[in-house]
Amino acid sequence: MRTLGLLSVALLFLTTAKAAPTSKSGEAKSEQKPAQETATPLTVPLKDGTEMRITCVQKVGGSGKDAPTPGVYHYRLWVPEGYSADPKKTWKTIFIADPNGKAKLGAMGSWIKAHGYIAVMLEESKNGPYGPNIANFLSAHDDVIKRMRVADGKKVATGFSGGARACSLFVTLVPGFGGLIFQGAGCSDMNPLDRSYIVKNIKVKTLAGTFGKKDMNYDNAARLKKAFGSRISIFEFDGGHQWAPQEIVEQALNEVDAKLPK
Repeated sequence: MRTLGLLSVALLFLTTAKAAPTSKSGEAKSEQKPAQETATPLTVPLKDGTEMRITCVQKVGGSGKDAPTPGVYHYRLWVPEGYSADPKKTWKTIFIADPNGKAKLGAMGSWIKAHGYIAVMLEESKNGPYGPNIANFLSAHDDVIKRMRVADGKKVATGFSGGARACSLFVTLVPGFGGLIFQGAGCSDMNPLDRSYIVKNIKVKTLAGTFGKKDMNYDNAARLKKAFGSRISIFEFDGGHQWAPQEIVEQALNEVDAKLPK
């Protein structure tokens, strides 16, 4: 009996010793870090009349207020109907920024689709430090001009509140923008002494602004008019601090679209 007891203990020890490596292997496996996101390949098929999420990478950084923050960013891409029909045709493109991030077509959707625009909806661009906002825009812009047939000089930027202020900076960073639509806010740069806007670097030919009459930023409309003069048209509506309703934003879009290069 004593011999059997010793054999049982020995067998238990051996079983435990063999099981130990499996446990350690499991722990090591659980500690593995997830693979870093990579940019969406330019060869990914596009489907007309659909929206898709694109991953892009900003590799270059820098210093100063306008320096982008390197990292992985995203945008949602609207591919217009009929895009694949003519491989030589170039398309107007609109960039959209939301103060809360994850921009959408919103009330502009029907107009954008009807007028055959490519749409770039920035995901990480939102109220906060300018570095990630600029990086999201630059990485999305660099990607979409390679992925899509973007018409030079026919790019438009629009955003609401902090997104509008960001767009006023975006259009100064790369060439080819023809229009800018402010919604619920004015420019990002202003003179601290009199709060007048600094607009010398905003070269777009046509601008528009939409403001609710009860908007806390309603005075921005007059300041924009003073800064840009006849280059900008202001569209007002009964409302507060919000994206412009469909009827109003479509007036602004029509105004800007009509003055883009033919």
